[in-house]
Amino acid sequence: MTTTETLASLIGLYFAAAGIGLLVDRDGFSAAMKELPDHPMLGYLGAILAFVIGGAIIGVHNNWDGLLSGFVSLVGWLSLAEGVAMLAFRKTFLGFFARMALSPGVIAGFGVGTLAAGIVVLIAAFAGV
Repeated sequence: MTTTETLASLIGLYFAAAGIGLLVDRDGFSAAMKELPDHPMLGYLGAILAFVIGGAIIGVHNNWDGLLSGFVSLVGWLSLAEGVAMLAFRKTFLGFFARMALSPGVIAGFGVGTLAAGIVVLIAAFAGV
């Protein structure tokens, strides 16, 4: 597997697992999103994690030559940007998402979309697209 395929398979697996998690535990996800702005350490840990993962992806893969490689790079840059935003503006950033109307139906929709995206990325990674 190439670096692009390896990173895409990890991203696809993450999306698929997150999608399943959203579908299986909608109430837990909703509760976690509402509580996150009130727990500064969790916000900072999430910010550091997003920053490091995004930076690591970009550090080894900033390649925009194809659809799959561009997707992997985009995920890296978005993760890095999320980490920066959460470090710099934690309360505002997390408060925005906590205020969203995350009904069980909306969460289920996000779950289906995230799971579908994960499956597509996994297929693309293993097909070498």
